[in-house]
Amino acid sequence: MKLTYRGTHYEHSPLNPEVIAGETGGKYRGKTWTQNYLRHIPQTQPVAELKYRGVAYSIGDPLDVELMMLSKQRSKDASVVESGSVKKCANEIAKAHLTNIRRNLEHRLQVAKENGDQNLIRLLEDEAKQIA
Repeated sequence: MKLTYRGTHYEHSPLNPEVIAGETGGKYRGKTWTQNYLRHIPQTQPVAELKYRGVAYSIGDPLDVELMMLSKQRSKDASVVESGSVKKCANEIAKAHLTNIRRNLEHRLQVAKENGDQNLIRLLEDEAKQIA
């Protein structure tokens, strides 16, 4: 069915849900009626790790609970490995930062020597001693 809304044309296609006849619900005015259910994908129960008065327990399908526990363990193992690589990366960044500071200081010292500013040269040499 072609429809238009505020100048926008679109095609309307209503959903045709599959219906499954359920059990007989009863009689109404002499006729039996049945409850119809929509056919859908069953939803799994939520999985949660809970604690009541200090005692840990899990709800949900036992297989899902076990899967949750395994994935939690894997994430802990991955975080341990990741934290080691983070420390390594932090050390590399610190070394690069210190190298850049030293390079900048050498450049400033060279410019001060070219300009002949003895006071600045003395200050930069003191700064170099603090860095080393």
